[in-house]
Amino acid sequence: MIIGIDPDLEKSGVAILSHSLELKNLTFAETVDLFRSQQDQIKKVVIEAGWLNQKANFHNRIGQRKSVGERIAKNVGENHATGKLLAEMAESLNLEVVLVRPVKTKKDAKEFNRITGWQGRTNQEQRDAGMLIFGMK
Repeated sequence: MIIGIDPDLEKSGVAILSHSLELKNLTFAETVDLFRSQQDQIKKVVIEAGWLNQKANFHNRIGQRKSVGERIAKNVGENHATGKLLAEMAESLNLEVVLVRPVKTKKDAKEFNRITGWQGRTNQEQRDAGMLIFGMK
């Protein structure tokens, strides 16, 4: 089993690849419970690690109010912290953790379904988590 995670403070996008692909949104506690309950079956945990980007928290656009940029920066920082803590939890359970820099282009639902063969509905966090591990064995 391979787990892909797009970290978020509220609910992270989580993709689980075993016999088939499963997509979920899980809280931090639910994700840690997944690590613990499936520890023996998990081959690796792949986490989108935006904090590895040099300017991961830079949000200052022309014409954007300062308060908007500050809110975006706060949210990004919270998501980065969640990702770091999930990586730490996985490592504490002796799970292999792979940190991946985010890609600049996002997949919309149509493109994600075409690439992966997924048939159901998805949100952006689930698609990002799924793309992290799609094609891995």
